[in-house]
Amino acid sequence: MLNHQLIVSAWRESFMKINEEIYNFQVIKPKVDQWIEANIIIPDSTPVYPGPYSFDFTPYMREIVNHIHPSDPTRFVSIMKDGQSGFTTALVIGGILYLISEAPDGILFTAADIQLASKTIEERLDPVIRSSNLDHLIRPNVIKKTNNRTGDTSKKKEFAGGTLTALGTNSANSFRMFSAKYILADDYDTAPKEIGKEGSPKAVMKTRQNSFGEKAKTFFISTPTVTQTSNIYEQYLLGTQKKWHWPCPACGNYFPVEWQTVQEDGSYAGVIWKLDDHKKLIPETVLYKTQCCGHLIEEKEKYDLNLLGKWIATAAVSEERRHESYQKNFIYNPPGFDGWIVGVEEWLQACPPGEKVVVKLLKTFSNLRLGMPFAETGESPKVNDLMNNTRTYKPGIVPDSTSESDGNGTIIMLTLACDLNGIMEKDNEDVRLDWELLAHSSTGVTYSVDHGSIGTFKRARDRSRKEKEEDMVRDRWTLTHNVKFSVWKTFEEVIRQEYPLESGGSMNVSLTVVDTGFGEKLAMQFIKSFTDGTYIYGVKGRIENDYRKIQRDTTPVIRSREHPGHLYIVEVNQIKDDLAQMMKLREGEDGTQPSGYMNYPQPTDGKYTMKSYFSHYEGERRTEVVKDDQVIGYKWEKKNNQVQNHFWDVRIYGLVAPLIYLDIFKRSKSAFKNYTWEDFVLLVTAQ
Repeated sequence: MLNHQLIVSAWRESFMKINEEIYNFQVIKPKVDQWIEANIIIPDSTPVYPGPYSFDFTPYMREIVNHIHPSDPTRFVSIMKDGQSGFTTALVIGGILYLISEAPDGILFTAADIQLASKTIEERLDPVIRSSNLDHLIRPNVIKKTNNRTGDTSKKKEFAGGTLTALGTNSANSFRMFSAKYILADDYDTAPKEIGKEGSPKAVMKTRQNSFGEKAKTFFISTPTVTQTSNIYEQYLLGTQKKWHWPCPACGNYFPVEWQTVQEDGSYAGVIWKLDDHKKLIPETVLYKTQCCGHLIEEKEKYDLNLLGKWIATAAVSEERRHESYQKNFIYNPPGFDGWIVGVEEWLQACPPGEKVVVKLLKTFSNLRLGMPFAETGESPKVNDLMNNTRTYKPGIVPDSTSESDGNGTIIMLTLACDLNGIMEKDNEDVRLDWELLAHSSTGVTYSVDHGSIGTFKRARDRSRKEKEEDMVRDRWTLTHNVKFSVWKTFEEVIRQEYPLESGGSMNVSLTVVDTGFGEKLAMQFIKSFTDGTYIYGVKGRIENDYRKIQRDTTPVIRSREHPGHLYIVEVNQIKDDLAQMMKLREGEDGTQPSGYMNYPQPTDGKYTMKSYFSHYEGERRTEVVKDDQVIGYKWEKKNNQVQNHFWDVRIYGLVAPLIYLDIFKRSKSAFKNYTWEDFVLLVTAQ
């Protein structure tokens, strides 16, 4: 009787032979790093390390490229790196060719725009295909009569089992046409924060991978720019936040290889050096001082140390499930790349001893050498004094009597503004609508009447431990209409509510504005559903004006051509400048309040507290826009990805609302077309 194990072994051997010889397909896929080393040959035209690719020069890439393997469970991989560090060759080019050969399926490669993406394919991928004799992998499905191979271009490569497509992340229309199991997003920091009306680039990419479920993979690769707006830094924080570690030659402990770290005794570890009497670098003094025991390492030792190095996570738990993230600097780049002496020289140029820091050079060093985002500083509003504008009236009450006693006259209108944010994906709808009701007096002074939020959405990084524990049982709201937990039905109740006056009676909302920067299609559907004369309009920032030019004021709001009669375009940076100035206004010695002064009700039931409301006014800052070493304008941006700024945005829309009302009024009769706000107030108060 035949042994059972012999039967299984013979069957397996026959099965493997059938797959390998008939289908030329391996059941067990080789590791990605091993396949690259066995198959990839770098062209002779490459200045550094031409010939067969070897990870012995870049051992820190082995773990990262192996995430491409179909059996690896990782969903997202983010690499925040220094400039010119070889990731395009190893991860993008090597990874694409591995997938084409061993795990063919739809592949999407993106860069900032289609020209850059095509250039990478034409100047980086194609030469490696030729030098590695892998031309046979590309099999165009169509050949034109002119013998042009439409499936082998700088924008598309067809192969057995799939297609490689090159796109720019700045085009939402392009993404709609393709689906892909694998996405490699290079230069991700250059991607826009929003792609048209579709949302963030990551959200758009995820929709193109929905049909692949848990098997889909996305790689984000980029050198970071500014901390406050960096796409790759945001992704890095969502992952495991791994850093490359060396074993100390003296004590054996692993330590993160970093530029400089402050020790407990106040001394520095990391790259160290000495200067001569003329404050010039002494090259031979450039060494690495370990954080663990202070052992000194020479740069020539880094090749051997890299072979023993490993990635170690610095985040206790990744914010996003199955997300591996890495941060890389130039210190452990292989021989042949710019070394430590060059790095120290550049550092000294940016931070000359005893002199003022050259911010532009320091930013460049942080981004291109350390692979770290640079935290720009700028003017930020402060709310401590603003909180002193708290009055005695309660939330939900229109303070008409208070306005009269303050010398601000009557309340001439109530406006309601809202800001939308969250996620609207095929299988994940989770949003929040933040709103504020604002009373406008005849003198231009405002009184906040009430604020609130509809929905429970919070970014993972903003949730408390308790909120994270309860995340699976909370209600998730949506922008979808006519379903349970739609924000619109509840918001309509806020719009149509009558609000009590201090003096008795009540007042209705005069005009409502809805932010349409997120979920525009569904927001406009809600706006256009009001056919009973209710004044409700959409607002969004002017996309092409991301900064305010020096000494230039423009019309703060204009009607949109896209949705005439329903949508207004806002000069957001200009209005934010105005709001920042309003925050500085103070009462006169006689108690009079200047136009633009902002009043608030008593903190009640968690409303109008520092955490729930006022901190949002400190979430952004005003920074210079520099071109060719000249300041050409200013723009507002979030301080960082952790701050909340929703009620700051809501107040922006609240300030825009009276301007929209005036525009509507001026269009109502030809006699009113030249009216100013002051003319309108006189007309209203005279009645």
